[in-house]
Amino acid sequence: MAPQLRHPFIDGLKVVPENRKKELNKIRIWMHSQPHFPHISDEYIYLFLHAGCYNMEKTKSCIESYFTIRASAPSIFADRDPYSPRMQVLLNLANLIRLPKSTPEGYRVLLYSVRDPDPTKMIFSDAVKGFCMYNDCVLSEDGLAEGYIVVFDMKGVSIGHLARVSLPALKAFMFYIQDAHPARLKGIHVLNTASWIHHIMRIVVPLIKSELLSMVRFHKGPIPEGIPLEIMPMDYGGEAPSVEELDAETKSMVDKYAEWLKESAYFKADESKRIRKASWWGLFNGSNTTEKIDEKTILKNLQID
Repeated sequence: MAPQLRHPFIDGLKVVPENRKKELNKIRIWMHSQPHFPHISDEYIYLFLHAGCYNMEKTKSCIESYFTIRASAPSIFADRDPYSPRMQVLLNLANLIRLPKSTPEGYRVLLYSVRDPDPTKMIFSDAVKGFCMYNDCVLSEDGLAEGYIVVFDMKGVSIGHLARVSLPALKAFMFYIQDAHPARLKGIHVLNTASWIHHIMRIVVPLIKSELLSMVRFHKGPIPEGIPLEIMPMDYGGEAPSVEELDAETKSMVDKYAEWLKESAYFKADESKRIRKASWWGLFNGSNTTEKIDEKTILKNLQID
């Protein structure tokens, strides 16, 4: 099956939004006027519409951001083979978990933790790539989810991990999560917060918009206040299966998604077809101007608070 017919839901969208055909047609017509976009399915458009709460301008902005960043950051969005040696190393470094039960509000909870604490094994751009690949699989499995809460467990994270952060990859990742990821993010919890968290925040805060920053909550221990304890893994005092069992379920999806993930590299902007006009996109990918742009100008035009 052609890539554009398999994405973004490998098994198809089980529940199609009712009474949203008008919004779908408007976005389809707009995309036809933008020759740099790839062809995508109606289901793909519904994912963007849902993420933007069916607001036309938010949806258009997300689509533009999504396909542009995927073309502009090949170190993260190209060569998405989960069986490559580097991705196999990454799979052994971290636990990637989608909790079986949702919160009372209907939000899905994603839990990320360190499996192997050796920082010398981590390549930051690969970590970001793997994170984005997994998120794409989650969206495919969940369909049009009401929202997501992300939980990061810092147990096992050291200063050595911080020293391996690549600023270009971090900037691309923060841009993607805030402006391009087609999902409704509802909260971010950091567990077992390290005493040196301020070193991380000095790097990250300049790249975070106030809207996202307001979602972040730090916890000294392993309990994420505000999330029902019973839906957490038993390792955290909850009733869900263990982290090891849930992580194994995630890794078992590799066979299902291997070819699909490689195909997903197709979904990116074709800058050779973009209608040229003055816009801040040129500042990000260098397509609109040959004038040298300094870092402060880039950050300003990325609308970072």
